[in-house]
Amino acid sequence: MLNLSEFSRICKLTMKRSLPIAFFLSLTLGAAVMAANPTQVQKLLNSGECINCDLSEASLYSYVLDGVNLTGANLSAAALQGSKLNSANLSNVKGDRVNLALVQLKDANLQNANLTKANLFGADLRNADLSGANLQEAILEGADLRGANLNQANLQKANFVKAKMAGATLEGAKLGGARMPDGSEYKQQK
Repeated sequence: MLNLSEFSRICKLTMKRSLPIAFFLSLTLGAAVMAANPTQVQKLLNSGECINCDLSEASLYSYVLDGVNLTGANLSAAALQGSKLNSANLSNVKGDRVNLALVQLKDANLQNANLTKANLFGADLRNADLSGANLQEAILEGADLRGANLNQANLQKANFVKAKMAGATLEGAKLGGARMPDGSEYKQQK
């Protein structure tokens, strides 16, 4: 695996000789330099389990990962938009800035997940367990949270505009500054 400085050096040398070769290298090697640990990504894809794996910055667009076990995995800045993770175990994941837009997470376990500033735009979280999760400043605009368990979750400054929340439980959840489904800002009752 090339490190970033070696990659840059090769690109500079190649650009002097041929722009098409530099373009090809940037497409093929650039993704590998910036992606997650490829061995752990392959482990996930082969076995459906990657407990405590480092998948930060992984690009897993539109994968079918229903039922996978990612307990404690690092998904920081990973891109999983459009993927299917129904009934998956993502408890205790570290997923700050993870892109889960349009992801199917029906019946998923996201207990105590750190999803600070995560993008869950239009995500299907029906009946998901997000109890104790940190969703501070997360984007949940248009998400389907019907029947979801959000008890004890940190939802401060989260965006729930146009989210479907019928039947969701919010006991003990922190909602200060959250943007609610109707567009209003949640104000803590005194």
